[in-house]
Amino acid sequence: MSSPDIHRPTSRYGTDRTPAKPSGIGGKVIAVLLVAGLIAAVILIAQYINNRQSVEVTASMTSFERVDDNTMRLWVDIVREDPAEPAYCIVTAINYAMAEVGRREILLPAGGEDMERREVLIPTWDVPVSGSVYGCSTSVPSFLNL
Repeated sequence: MSSPDIHRPTSRYGTDRTPAKPSGIGGKVIAVLLVAGLIAAVILIAQYINNRQSVEVTASMTSFERVDDNTMRLWVDIVREDPAEPAYCIVTAINYAMAEVGRREILLPAGGEDMERREVLIPTWDVPVSGSVYGCSTSVPSFLNL
């Protein structure tokens, strides 16, 4: 059932103030740009996540030994996808409070095996109780001199 079109006296109620429909394309352009921006953002986020998950070098601590109150010895297994590319890893020694008390970089020059076990002595400034692998990368910093 439709409502009848009621004629209202203009002298009493004034003229009809319903806004005219916009005839421009400004809103459509904004909507298209917004959708294109969202699609670009989704693509960039997906690429970022994919790059973060493709790790070329990984390391895991296999064993550790406290040599003395100022030295920790770690054995680390390092796996590289491409041994022809140089890489490095950072290992740390930690104390009872789980604070870092020593750090050492392990440089892996190009060549060698896919998986290498390295023994690392870490000088510490407090009594070490354990060690950990901080991380690895194929972007070798300049101070590590290949």
